[in-house]
Amino acid sequence: MTTNVLNKIELDVLEGVLDSYITQKTSVALSTLLGESITHVVKQTHVEVSKIVNMDKVVKEIVACSVFLHGGGDIRLGILYTIPEQSAKEIAAKLMCIDKIDSLDDLSKSAISEVGNIMSGSFFNALADHTGLKVELSTPDFAMTSLAALLEPHASEFVCPTSDMVTEVEFTGKVSGLLLHMLIIQDYDNARKLLNPKR
Repeated sequence: MTTNVLNKIELDVLEGVLDSYITQKTSVALSTLLGESITHVVKQTHVEVSKIVNMDKVVKEIVACSVFLHGGGDIRLGILYTIPEQSAKEIAAKLMCIDKIDSLDDLSKSAISEVGNIMSGSFFNALADHTGLKVELSTPDFAMTSLAALLEPHASEFVCPTSDMVTEVEFTGKVSGLLLHMLIIQDYDNARKLLNPKR
């Protein structure tokens, strides 16, 4: 049985709810981590996750760094971060308190994964505060790959292409200009759980 796709009103409400979580906690957490002001925008929701490979404009570089986490418990929701390689190097350098790094080694990859972990933790904390839903976070997986090949190895355990959708969020460093994309992956039933906050 196929779950009904969210209608336009529900999608607008959902994007507003996700934006509020990110504004309240996630953007603040990233700003604190990187020591600079961060802006974000909820760009759009793709109602067919199978079409995500067409989002080549999300990451312009051929190589992207990606971190994937998912939440279990009362709600099934995954988060995939894609970061252009140059931005990933800048983020890792900031976290390691050095001027620059030439390549991403194990230590810098671990730093990037921790950024994804902290951002996701802040997002799920906001979600739990507003809905009362309990969330269990997975450990982050890290990879460097092309965007077109990104979903298959990362989300195959999690994403059901026929019933999941993706909301795209873009973060930008005001001073550095570094770029990070957050892709929030969920099915329609779980998305609707976010439309009714706890009383």
